[in-house]
Amino acid sequence: MRLDRVSLTALSLATAAFAVARPASAKDTDGTSSTHLKQLAAGYFLGSFPTGDWGKTAGFGFGLDGTDVIQRRAGSPFAIRSSLGLLYNFSRTVDVPSANVGPNDKLTIETKNWSLLFGLGPEWSAHNKELTPFIYGTAGDSRIAFAWAAGLGLRRQLTPGKSAELSAEYRSGVTHEFLRPEDVKVINGGVVANRTSHTSDQILIRLGTVLGF
Repeated sequence: MRLDRVSLTALSLATAAFAVARPASAKDTDGTSSTHLKQLAAGYFLGSFPTGDWGKTAGFGFGLDGTDVIQRRAGSPFAIRSSLGLLYNFSRTVDVPSANVGPNDKLTIETKNWSLLFGLGPEWSAHNKELTPFIYGTAGDSRIAFAWAAGLGLRRQLTPGKSAELSAEYRSGVTHEFLRPEDVKVINGGVVANRTSHTSDQILIRLGTVLGF
């Protein structure tokens, strides 16, 4: 999709420009000048709860996720967030509606799936000494198709330079082809499966550790 590629290219260029830029007169809390970038590197356990059409056929998912948050300076409310994760949706078997098969017939479909998740976008946070709430939005890939996401979460400082994080994200893949139970029918004694494009919506829960550099 040309529009999706243009959007991802624009996000990549914005991130590159953000990374090389330096504020003209930034100040740390102690009043000294500071122009270095602040990086937060996080690793998470990831849980997936499919919803909508994807929830009709996909089971609970579990995976791993790594995220980088780049601020222009420590304490800045704005940052660029990038994430990369691997997710596995466990096998789930669902019945095809009885109206789609004969009165004495029964069909089921089984779905299990691997997904590679990538997202890039802005993050806003309200920094506090121990507890930092944040919101973010990203665009990227999910199952090799364009996806967008929006989320919110909390970071709690454990020790200097180390925090725990809990976040929730709504993620929607807009062009996924998969079978729903109602897409399978018996016609003239034969099974017809019409695999069409749907959104693959899911709620992702992340729990992990964040290191600051």
